[in-house]
Amino acid sequence: MIAKTTSIAAMAIAGVLTSANAQDQCDTILNTGSIDVTQGGVSCADAGITTNNFFAKSYDLTSATDDFYVNCIEFGAGNTGTTSVPLEIAIYVDTDGGPPQAPGIDMVEVTGSRVIGELAAGPDGILQVNYSTPIRLAAGDVYVVEMFIGASTDGFCSIASNEGPDAPTYIRTDDCGLTSYVTYESIGFPTYFWAQQLIGSTTDIPCDCFTGSDCFVVHEEPGCDDPICEALVCGFDPFCCDVDGTWDDTCAAYSEAFCNFTGFDCDFPTSTTTETELCGEDTNGGCNMETPAFESISSGDIVAGSYYVDATADVRDTDWYQFTIDQVSNVTWTVHSRVAVDALIVTTDCVAGAQVITSGSGECPTSLQICLQPGTYAAFVAPNTGGGNLPCELTDFTTYTAELDIEPLESCPGFDICDVSEAAATPNSDQALTLGGIACQNGGITLLNTYAVTIDLAGSDAAGNDFNVNCISFGTDNSGSLVDAKVQLWIDADGGDPTGTDLELIGTRETILAQGIANLQTASFDPPICVPADSQLVVTLEIQDSTDGFATFAGNASPSESSTYVLSEPCGLTTFTKLEDIGFPDFNWVVDVQGDLGCSGPPVCPGDFNDDGVVNGADFGSILAAWGPCAGCPEDMNGDGVVGGADVGLLLSVWGPCAP
Repeated sequence: MIAKTTSIAAMAIAGVLTSANAQDQCDTILNTGSIDVTQGGVSCADAGITTNNFFAKSYDLTSATDDFYVNCIEFGAGNTGTTSVPLEIAIYVDTDGGPPQAPGIDMVEVTGSRVIGELAAGPDGILQVNYSTPIRLAAGDVYVVEMFIGASTDGFCSIASNEGPDAPTYIRTDDCGLTSYVTYESIGFPTYFWAQQLIGSTTDIPCDCFTGSDCFVVHEEPGCDDPICEALVCGFDPFCCDVDGTWDDTCAAYSEAFCNFTGFDCDFPTSTTTETELCGEDTNGGCNMETPAFESISSGDIVAGSYYVDATADVRDTDWYQFTIDQVSNVTWTVHSRVAVDALIVTTDCVAGAQVITSGSGECPTSLQICLQPGTYAAFVAPNTGGGNLPCELTDFTTYTAELDIEPLESCPGFDICDVSEAAATPNSDQALTLGGIACQNGGITLLNTYAVTIDLAGSDAAGNDFNVNCISFGTDNSGSLVDAKVQLWIDADGGDPTGTDLELIGTRETILAQGIANLQTASFDPPICVPADSQLVVTLEIQDSTDGFATFAGNASPSESSTYVLSEPCGLTTFTKLEDIGFPDFNWVVDVQGDLGCSGPPVCPGDFNDDGVVNGADFGSILAAWGPCAGCPEDMNGDGVVGGADVGLLLSVWGPCAP
């Protein structure tokens, strides 16, 4: 073991950079000693070069009455080498409440508490890790903050400490034979205490962790509590950080202008072209302009662009890049930025109003992917500063790169290619998709929903004929990512409302709900589904839980011969219920069933999948090979969308030579 003592200075750790004034100030600090740094730490080292080391410090909340929500951890550390080393920090529950031993023995990691980064080269100082979602420490437990510092190649890396008094500092390191935690005192260093504290509050609302001088308030000393804001302001006015300076009203005004946004590290890819609009101009604002104007972009282009926000004038620069595809394509729009962005793919009909097809807001990078039908679209990007200013002078934060990739496809997922049919059956008087649907949801994220419409074939083009269904078109809306879905055909035995208990399943097509609004998706059936003449047909669409959006049907308010029904157990609708009965009388799902008149006869020999004239073990092997979900497979002999035991039973019932 080697101890070190170095001078005190501030240093940075790779990771998220945050700005001040984003939230209310945190009001609670857990600290068993002092956050001052007066000396280095103790680490396992070989010839002065540190190996892998783990450090720990405990916090006893057994007497606390309120839960504590950690927003930040401030801790001392230092690195005398010339390169960064791995650093990880996490919070654990101490299951026995005594001195910590090791994870897996008496330490259980708190979900979401692990932060992975690097310890940059530099002298001892106080660092900070931040949690965008506060970490809950329940009252009544003991918690351990553990930090791992990876091996150095040329320096000494350790915690930074003071002389206490404080709670014990623990170390474990396999390279020096310490497989479980021991105190510094037990290995001969009784006056070394890790400088560390937890900052947060007793509510789960995120708060501002900076504890020094407020950047937005005039104060006598130079500098302020937010290192990012401080660097920006002092770049314009060095006096604000000069040793003989003060943080005067000019410095505070600069803070108001430059610091009320969040920035972060982001490595940009090499660009292939440059945006023609300069920062501060508005020449490609698309439908946001009085006279719409777009900038062109092609597949493979990586645009180097810029944007800005003038919150005082209520101006946010939006950049619209227009492209056209002449066939179905998978389109990817990827933005690298050092501030959060809104990235969209939109339609370009500014008269009718541009429609957002897919969207995303995030950090570095933000990437959208969607399958699009032929047409003209715009890839959109704009900064999302939460209402804060982003002046053009802050060139590190006002620049971005954006890349468009277009991959032609035969068809989009959820849009099956259907053969031309002889006849169609629909309950709708109009196939236009002008309304989104109704759905059971939680917090704006949809749960499991199933929709239904009824179609009386006696009143359709197929009246008086068996109807061989090969395709169904149906309207969908989906603001989130792809969602698993299932289209099914049923015959309603009693012809009334499809309660769900009077339906005979005749066909299933597994599919997905495509991204975007007002999609007319298609589901094909191969082989086609034979529906007896003049049946009461029921079409259902089951949509699984979404993870990030609102997924439902699309339709219109035009007259329909069928009500639209919904079944959703999460909202207590355990049988199909008319939308008009729950307060939505003018929402009609658009459905169109296509097929041919008359049905081909049944297979000459059901179960003879290899057409050798005998139903035998080879055909049983085909069933095993197709076992599981397999809608439309010939092995799905009962048409329920799953190859399983019921199909084996049907196969055994026709076992042997086929009838002549």
